[in-house]
Amino acid sequence: MISFWNIYFDTNFFLATRFVLAFDPFLQLKCNLSIANAGTISLILAAVIACAFFGVNFNATLVEKCAYQFSPWIVFIIFFWGVVQNNWIPQNATRNNIIAAIELIASIVSVILALALFSIRYRASKIDPIV
Repeated sequence: MISFWNIYFDTNFFLATRFVLAFDPFLQLKCNLSIANAGTISLILAAVIACAFFGVNFNATLVEKCAYQFSPWIVFIIFFWGVVQNNWIPQNATRNNIIAAIELIASIVSVILALALFSIRYRASKIDPIV
């Protein structure tokens, strides 16, 4: 069942992700940072937002509110996959490539854990499971 909390949380999450995408050019243009430094700041900010979402979703007290929220993981996997795929040079990996690769791996592991927790909680909530 979709509640107000799900819509509110998803909307704020997507706004935060759009903010990270727009924050990189802002840092480059208005703060005169280099592309690498602005990218590092944006990737770290994206990691903070991802950790905030993953922490809320794995919290046992918020199971009813966040049990069916998988769309942010899809967004983060596509986001970090795109960063890694379009910028990875095997002979010359930069710090931003390494940060994005670590965040991509963490997102994939989090998806697997979330699906495992979801299936465990779903099976435990069934009164008469199908055999």
